[in-house]
Amino acid sequence: MSNVRSIILTSAITALVASGVTYYFVQKSLTDETLNSSKKKKKKKVDSQVDSQSVDSQQVVHQVAQDDASATSLDLKSDSSKASQEQLPIPSKQNENEIQNDIPSDIPSDIPTTISLHSTPQGYRVLSASSITITYATTTNTCSSLASRLLSSLPTRPDGSTPATIVPVPTLDWWDQILNGSSTPSTSKYDCPILVIILPTWSHGTHSYESTSLCAGVDEISNDWRVDPNHLKHKLKFAIYGVGSSAYDSETFCKPSKIMFKQLRKLGAQNIHGLGMGDVEAGDIEKEFDKWCEKLRPKLEYSLEYNHGIKWARVENGISSILEEKKGCCGGKKKENKEEDGGCGCGEEEDEKYDNFDVDDESSEGSAVESDYEEYEIEEEQQQGEGVADLEDMGKIMSTQEKEKNEEKKSDPKEMVTPKQAASLKKEGYKLIGTHSAVKLCRWTKHQLRGRGGCYKHTFYGITSYQCMEATPSLACANKCVFCWRHHKNPVGRTWRWKTDDPYEIVDTAVNLHVNMIKGTKGIPGVLPERWKEAHTVAHCALSLVGEPIMYPRINELLQELHRRTISTFLVTNGQHPDAIDTLVPVTQLYVSVDAPTPDSLEAIDRPLFKDAFERLKKSLQLLRNRGQRTVARLTIVKGWNSDEIDGYADLIALGKCSFVELKGVTFCGTSDASNLNMSNSPWHHEVKEFADKLRRRLQVLTERGGRDPPPLYGLACEHKHSCSVLLARVDQFAKDDPVTGERKWHTWIDYEKYNKLALREQHQGIKFGVEDYVAPTPEWGLAGASEEGFDPTDLRHHKKGKRPRYKRFDADGVPTHDADDRPLAEELRADLTEKMNRAVEKFRRDNGEEQSVMTESKKGERLIEDPRLMFRGLTVGR
Repeated sequence: MSNVRSIILTSAITALVASGVTYYFVQKSLTDETLNSSKKKKKKKVDSQVDSQSVDSQQVVHQVAQDDASATSLDLKSDSSKASQEQLPIPSKQNENEIQNDIPSDIPSDIPTTISLHSTPQGYRVLSASSITITYATTTNTCSSLASRLLSSLPTRPDGSTPATIVPVPTLDWWDQILNGSSTPSTSKYDCPILVIILPTWSHGTHSYESTSLCAGVDEISNDWRVDPNHLKHKLKFAIYGVGSSAYDSETFCKPSKIMFKQLRKLGAQNIHGLGMGDVEAGDIEKEFDKWCEKLRPKLEYSLEYNHGIKWARVENGISSILEEKKGCCGGKKKENKEEDGGCGCGEEEDEKYDNFDVDDESSEGSAVESDYEEYEIEEEQQQGEGVADLEDMGKIMSTQEKEKNEEKKSDPKEMVTPKQAASLKKEGYKLIGTHSAVKLCRWTKHQLRGRGGCYKHTFYGITSYQCMEATPSLACANKCVFCWRHHKNPVGRTWRWKTDDPYEIVDTAVNLHVNMIKGTKGIPGVLPERWKEAHTVAHCALSLVGEPIMYPRINELLQELHRRTISTFLVTNGQHPDAIDTLVPVTQLYVSVDAPTPDSLEAIDRPLFKDAFERLKKSLQLLRNRGQRTVARLTIVKGWNSDEIDGYADLIALGKCSFVELKGVTFCGTSDASNLNMSNSPWHHEVKEFADKLRRRLQVLTERGGRDPPPLYGLACEHKHSCSVLLARVDQFAKDDPVTGERKWHTWIDYEKYNKLALREQHQGIKFGVEDYVAPTPEWGLAGASEEGFDPTDLRHHKKGKRPRYKRFDADGVPTHDADDRPLAEELRADLTEKMNRAVEKFRRDNGEEQSVMTESKKGERLIEDPRLMFRGLTVGR
């Protein structure tokens, strides 16, 4: 009979191949007779359950039409008590991989044995019997490391191999894996496939890009009326671990994992472990994950030992026993009275060992989970013991947990920085102060110590860069900006929930640490002795190191202490704490970062923790107009992200009527797991200037239009090419006409000595002062359009590796006009360069239409910018 079935199957496949039809997969299934037989022999091994003489096995061949066919369908099978469902289309895929399937051995060798499984790598099937699959999606490599951590903890065969498989979520077609998996329920609860899922959480509980395929596939199947509601019943067991941040709303914490848990349960899959949720803000997430895995591993051990003969390593007297192939608990010896069953005499004892393999009872399968996810963990705790807790015990457990939570709330606040975060920050050169503050030596401080130029604040406002201390009283922030040059190694939070250090100790420690770092620069080649001595006196403090300084509850005391020491203050905030801005004492210059002009773009760029982030930003800007000191709207230009939203920026700036508008091109600081920026997203200086001029003209239109509350008139005041920065300044506050020549003179610099006196006078006597009371004239070399382009002529520009730009000036089309020494190019050379440019532009337009530049966005959100007009700007020449 078996030979007849093989001949019939072989003939069918041969006919299909000859007609040009590719067979999709060959799947073994058991008849009802075998299923009933397996239930009766539940206490036996799978090998002994399937008797070769009594199994009436049949082969089910699903046919897939050719690539040029208009539609493809698959006959879905439901439970035996239900009619066949309507046929569902199998989505067409590209780049199909030819892989080897489990073809019956009695098929002749001349029959093709390769099948098309679309994008599934190496033909791996999640629903294969006895399989253990660990899958993960990741954004910052946290989930991938956790998945590897679990896999490495599982036992292996003597040769080091393991039956468990780890696959990234994007590598599998999950619609296909779940829908077109085994159509036959498992014959034993021990050989049911197990799927362990580890999922991250993106901003506000959304799916990360990498988890989209899994979440979308399961969602589509679970809500499709054509799919059996219990499609995965007896076909899949699962466990899920979610990774999220408690800094966001509790409703969004690990939300993708919660949704996936409910959807798999809805499809009938059986949960073998409580839902795990790891908090990246809690500290060592690996430690929390290990606790969750401790209770998961025994479930995996049952499957590994029962189906693959792999025992767990036991530790005796500190020495691990050798992993070995399973021979049965009686060493493979058969008792005489059990020989007829073909199994070992301790079969029933073996089965008792696996009785705790299941977590969910039969009644819970296939139903949506409505209770809180914390209850899943309570349920799991009980089932790890001696059975399920009764109602009385459950009440005691819940009461105990509530008591523990209350005690935790009453306990002292924790420190802001975890040991792991502290180690990472220290590695990057941060000097940590107390529990939440830090100081670091700025690269511009070292630059100007060596006479190689100061930062943009030196050009715009006259600070002495080598006397500037960069610090922060709060390492935490309420945003996770894609362009953050700290790569998100600092903590995040919406409110202050940590210990609070004394502001006077913070300032004193910061100054001492900064001076010690200055002392350490004495041996650096090129350091100027005079400047090195002056640098021991801190004159300025940039509260913009990392984090959100305005979150610090005692920020006003800290600012006043700095002013008492005659240290000017430049404080940067992201505008997410308007109430703190409203109560802030005078600051030398207050910045608000305006990274995007619309709610959607702000969400994409800043990735804020607050749901009402855009409204908070607008309120913060409105509060700036009432301050008596200098205020700045700080725009970070990210090419391809926010470089074409002029009108929106103008409207926001009009809200604050800020003293200045700083525009700076984003600096690409290398690849980051939390960012998808690349070098093409960093604009050139001329592009930032062009953006600034467009913004100025738009603001001028709003001013001339008038209305109820028009913005002031702004002018292009300064530029600093070295850091790709441009400054717009209010004409009414900083432009003064020369009484002799009548020329407009910009006064963007600060009289720091006068400011310190005014700040102390207001602090002690309450006498208010305004912006115009401490202005100073801007030097010619710092003005926009000057040949120095914002570089102090008393210093010498230094180019890395002895190289400098091949061309210094360009015309409007991007064709070079001056060489590296600022000498005009010969006409012949200019004509040749112009011809090259024209050919490049013409080719570009042939390929892309009339566009001057194009942006292509990858699936992961990375935006690549291509512009032929920039072809000459990155060229360098040796000295």
